[in-house]
Amino acid sequence: MRSRYLGTVFIFFFILFAVARLAQAQQPLATAETNWSGVALDVMTVERKGSVLTVKWAVRNHGPARIQVIFDLLSDHATTYAVDQEHGAKYYVLTDKEKHALASASEYTGSGTGISEAIEPGATKRYWMKLPAPPPQVKKITVFFSKTEPFEDLAITDK
Repeated sequence: MRSRYLGTVFIFFFILFAVARLAQAQQPLATAETNWSGVALDVMTVERKGSVLTVKWAVRNHGPARIQVIFDLLSDHATTYAVDQEHGAKYYVLTDKEKHALASASEYTGSGTGISEAIEPGATKRYWMKLPAPPPQVKKITVFFSKTEPFEDLAITDK
C-alpha cells in the first residue's frame, strides 16, 4: 500500500515538473508591441550552432482586425537583421544557392526575399531565420525587426 502511495506521489511530482519545464521553455526572451496595430512580437530563441545563428520569433495579433506583417530580409533596405554591438558588425539572413533567404517560407512575392503573411485576430504565427554567427566570445546580440523597437542584448544560447 505504501509503495503504491509513493508511486502516485512520484508520478504527480514528475508531471508537475514536466509541465513547469514546458511552460518555462515557451516563455519568450523578450516582447515588444509593434507599429502594426494590436500586434506584439516575441523573440523566442537566439541559438548559435557552429557558424550559424538561428533566431526564432512569434507574432501575436491581439487586435480586432486581420494584419499583414512583412519582414524584409534580403533587399537593399532589409529591415530584419542582427547587430553585434561589441564589434559593430551587422548580420543579414543567409541565402541558399538560388539566393533565397534561409528563413520561414512565405508567399512574399515568391522571390524568397522576406516574409509576408496575414495574421487573423487572436492568432499567433511563428517564424525563423538563419544568420552568420558572431564570434564565440560574443554572448549577446541585438535583433532588428520591421515595425518595432530593437531587441537589445539578447542572450545567445550555444548548442
